[in-house]
Amino acid sequence: MIRILRSLTLVVAVLLLLAVTGHAETDKDKKGEKRSGGPPPARVVTTVATVAMVAPEAEYIGTVFFQEVSDIASEVKGRIETVNFEEGQRVGAGTKLIQIDSEILASSLMATRATYGQVGANLEKARIDFKRIMRLYEKQLASGKDYDEYRFRVKVLEKQLASLRAEVAQIKAELNKKSIRAPFGGVILKKHVDRGEWLSPGSPVATLAKDDIVEIVVNVPENVVAHSSVGMVVEIDVAGRSIKGVVAAIIPRGDVATRTFPVKIRVDNRYNLIEGMAAKVRLPRDERIEATVVDRDAVINSRGKMVLWTVKGGKAVMVPVKVIGYDGSMAGVSGAGLGKGAVVVIKGNERLRPGQAVAVVGEGGEPKEPTDKSGKPVKPKQ
Repeated sequence: MIRILRSLTLVVAVLLLLAVTGHAETDKDKKGEKRSGGPPPARVVTTVATVAMVAPEAEYIGTVFFQEVSDIASEVKGRIETVNFEEGQRVGAGTKLIQIDSEILASSLMATRATYGQVGANLEKARIDFKRIMRLYEKQLASGKDYDEYRFRVKVLEKQLASLRAEVAQIKAELNKKSIRAPFGGVILKKHVDRGEWLSPGSPVATLAKDDIVEIVVNVPENVVAHSSVGMVVEIDVAGRSIKGVVAAIIPRGDVATRTFPVKIRVDNRYNLIEGMAAKVRLPRDERIEATVVDRDAVINSRGKMVLWTVKGGKAVMVPVKVIGYDGSMAGVSGAGLGKGAVVVIKGNERLRPGQAVAVVGEGGEPKEPTDKSGKPVKPKQ
């Protein structure tokens, strides 16, 4: 009995020891999880804000237009035999759009060429005869009347041959005009005719737009005109993209009612912009002023507001900003606490949250004290 009690006591002690040990390990695991839990610091690239002169800008709404639009017309009359295009189709320069029936003209060309050949043969014979009579005339074996007759016969045939040559060229030119071709590469905006219709000279067949380059026309007040110039590079927001354009012309005639003036901005149409699109154009409205300048990648749109992120104490801080203007890859901004030396995030800023820990992996970090060659801190000169 005593042995049984001792055995039971030993078993209970072992079970209690295992329970205590397991609980301690669980607490240790939980503490370890607590220490290692939470998201890791966000990896960002930063740069340091500077101060520079920036031209204040304003945003104006403009409209996209094709640079060149042509109503292609027929130069000759005739019945349309084939139509080789549809609206919206892209065509290259020289593409045949319309073929006009040319059967009668082709027959006329064949007949004229045959006559040309016959007159050419007669001229060749007349020249041989003239050379023969000229030798006889020089030996006084032929009369002057015969000499003149053969000489004028050659001249008449030469004139006839020249006339037929011009007629052949004219018929060939008319035949070429029976094929209506695209004068330049572009896109068909409108189809005016169908197969079987009769065309008269001047009848439009298609409207073609040259769309490799487009123009954005924006009406601006006179203070903007005063600070704009031909050749100036400007920022444009269109079709969900931010692109650049060049001021091509400032039209020196304003709208009396609105006191605005049209400015044409030329854009290389690599983004397939189409006529009628709205475009937001940023143009200078005043003289340059001193402003805090950051890399333009630092400024992002967050829920309809322009913001940038700074790094303070290893944490991300969101700062609402107002964009004063752009200068190439830089942006002039104003915002609370911003100034020269502020550390701003230029990469990795799209997914940051206020107060989130950050790890700077490139271009800067928070400003550090100046050091000498050995790495020891040195005091800046007063």
